[in-house]
Amino acid sequence: MLDKLLKLADGPLQEMLAKSGGNPDSAVAVKESFLEVIQNQASSGNFEGVMEMFSGNETLPDSPAVNHMTGDLTNGLSQKLGIDSQKAMSIAAAALPMLLNLFNKQVNDAPQANEDIMNSVVKSMKGGGGSGLDDLLGSVFGGDKGKGGFDLGGIIDIGKGLFK
Repeated sequence: MLDKLLKLADGPLQEMLAKSGGNPDSAVAVKESFLEVIQNQASSGNFEGVMEMFSGNETLPDSPAVNHMTGDLTNGLSQKLGIDSQKAMSIAAAALPMLLNLFNKQVNDAPQANEDIMNSVVKSMKGGGGSGLDDLLGSVFGGDKGKGGFDLGGIIDIGKGLFK
């Protein structure tokens, strides 16, 4: 699921990387590192990044969520791309607000209240189940509502089994 949504970021990420002198093909590493940061935060009980993704509010480059995620994303990019930390930090600082706002736009376009979406996702990740989460997220991200065909994919995988 997250992979499908992050696919929408391919073009903007490639463009951002090209403008910053990076390799546009590095977009895959940026997305993988972003998902790893979100997963690591969630596994340690820190849902700040997840809550920001589904807040529906614009994420500014100097927001606390971006500031808290930048170091981890910088490290991941530096390792995956073999670049120095200054270059990786520049990419992370540009990519994080872009990716978080990609999710926020989807949440804002959904018929449900932003807080309901965010709370359901966090509750589900903590192992609370989240009644109707498939249908809720299906309506947010264009899934097959009511037919059991919506694939939560990476959203639930992020927190699956971490809080038992």
